[in-house]
Amino acid sequence: MPFIQTAPFLAFLSSCLPPLQCLIAPIAAGIAATLAAGFYINGKYQLSKDFEIVKGAAKARRRFEQSVRDQDCSLYNRFEDQAHSRPNAVALSFEGTSYTWRDLEMAKGVKAGDRVAMMLHNSPLFMITWLSLLKLAVVPAFINNQITGPVLLHSLKVADAKLLVFDYELAPAIQESLHAIKDLGYDLYTVTPKQQVLGQLYNQLSEDARQAIETPSFFGYVEWQHLSTEGFPRSIRKHIDMKDPAALIYTSGTTGFPKAAVMDHGRCTMATTSWGHLCQIKPEDKVYIALPLYHSAGSIIGVGQSFMTGSTIVLARKFSVTNFWKDCIAYDVSHFQYIGELCRYLLNAPESPLDKKHKVKLAFGNGMRPDVWSKFQERFNIPTVFEYYTMSEGTGALLNIARNKRDQGAVGFRGPIIRALQPGFRLVKVDFDTEELIRDKKTGFCIECEPNEIGELLTMADNKTHHTRYVGYFNQPKMSQAKLVQNVLAKEDVYMRTGDLLYKTADQYWYFADRAGDTYRWKGENVSTAEIADSMGRVEGVASCTVYGVSVPGQDGRAGMAALVLKDSIIQPPTGTGAIALVDEAALVDFVSRLSGYVGKSLPSYAVPRFIRICEQELETTGTFKNKKVELKKEGFDLQKIKERMYWWTPQGRYLPFGEAENQEILAGRARL
Repeated sequence: MPFIQTAPFLAFLSSCLPPLQCLIAPIAAGIAATLAAGFYINGKYQLSKDFEIVKGAAKARRRFEQSVRDQDCSLYNRFEDQAHSRPNAVALSFEGTSYTWRDLEMAKGVKAGDRVAMMLHNSPLFMITWLSLLKLAVVPAFINNQITGPVLLHSLKVADAKLLVFDYELAPAIQESLHAIKDLGYDLYTVTPKQQVLGQLYNQLSEDARQAIETPSFFGYVEWQHLSTEGFPRSIRKHIDMKDPAALIYTSGTTGFPKAAVMDHGRCTMATTSWGHLCQIKPEDKVYIALPLYHSAGSIIGVGQSFMTGSTIVLARKFSVTNFWKDCIAYDVSHFQYIGELCRYLLNAPESPLDKKHKVKLAFGNGMRPDVWSKFQERFNIPTVFEYYTMSEGTGALLNIARNKRDQGAVGFRGPIIRALQPGFRLVKVDFDTEELIRDKKTGFCIECEPNEIGELLTMADNKTHHTRYVGYFNQPKMSQAKLVQNVLAKEDVYMRTGDLLYKTADQYWYFADRAGDTYRWKGENVSTAEIADSMGRVEGVASCTVYGVSVPGQDGRAGMAALVLKDSIIQPPTGTGAIALVDEAALVDFVSRLSGYVGKSLPSYAVPRFIRICEQELETTGTFKNKKVELKKEGFDLQKIKERMYWWTPQGRYLPFGEAENQEILAGRARL
């Protein structure tokens, strides 16, 4: 701060002009006292840290308000500004090839419409397709490229689009549900160049897949080289409002039945501007993105910030421990984006001379766990970690710029300035069994948590300001409404339930504790327990099912575990004291085989429960018939506590019996989960 420089200046003046000593001494003493008080207050309340975050948010808000005044709200216009001001600068590097801002702008022409579904891998074609749709004022729906079958069909149904564009590598997954997709009214086009499809990919495919290529009714080609860049001036996007959707992005937490969060132009503008300022990204910087672009972290925050800063994006097709630091060094990367699991994978890799040869000065992302954080910054010499907590459908964000040990481990910091400007973050008490919010019997309002007490995070959703405006999910009004709760701390107030458990310290550092019972995180994805239980309950032989996450040594997040009660035709429960269950062994073997086939086909790999517990008693429920999971979670897959049969998901893609030998593989870190 400027006033800190005053003290050495006065000391210099005092030594040079002795006659003025009698006048300067009292002034210097007063300023010294002020400085001492300032340092104390700053040390206690972290005002400079608070101010740094507020400054970035203020710049984003000014940009937001200016765009509204100028009727210049489209996210595409931010990209177009860069393309016009620096057309020949490198905007994107991908697998050894560079693309200028002009290159990305040139490829246009996806058919205009209300919405277009995109099912693509990380590549320049993802960027080109996305930008083309934005230029046409069309809303892209980012489809998770890992999903298939019923989950894919549900996602497409929710998008309610008429066009699906896809990478040809994903053709088998699409063809599997082709008739149902066609019944939804979709036309299909691949963005993969025709020459590539008919060349190298064709030779790698099965005979059935080759036949699909030769079927004219299956799909068409988006042939970029024949499309014109003319006819789409900035004026065609003048009608776009900050509340209009810029993209539909499916939450990973609803793997069984994804929800499409509406990312409007306003939220995108605030996010892309804020992250650029907070990460201090400049046009000359290079930002490495290895996260999937179908999530808002990779696309809106990771890539989107470049629309504001003019930085170069170094895009990886997917995350690779082997290639991560090689890429950072080869492309002279200055920033990279992470999720917590990514950092743990890098830390678990053998030490290498490459660990510190890079020039990375800041990593930004979410989910960096406290047990990894310090080791990660020290081993890889990362000066600054910018950790944030937010969600696609959320109404706010927690931010923490970490440069020292005091900052490490927290998902956010909310000093007095931030709390005054954004008061709508509350931690309230919740019943961990029923997941109901606990209310004061006299007032009826929720009860806020004390420092270091775990509670559920609620964020204000009153729609009075842009950053508290709740949009919800596209085409799913009931699910949107289910996220809201009223009369939290005052009559008729409205907050959004995040479903996440956090705690905060007395000095306002906020820490992630766990996810509420209906959701857990695994392999970088959020998994809905209710929807997975519903899906598994469809398998013949299941009488009841509950799904929950369990901690696994050396792994981030929680692995899925399902407790199943089977029908009497497979296992008859004990009838009295000392009795044992009667098991039809052949029927049980058949059931486990059918269950393996079902989950392997119906669920994305990250959503498949890694452990199965075959219960010999009915599952305990609450008065409202919700399964109690607390004891199940505590027992996890501990063989000392569980005497019932257990199975685990093996690399062969099926459930096999789980015993002491398999348990030792996990504890030794050798098991592939």
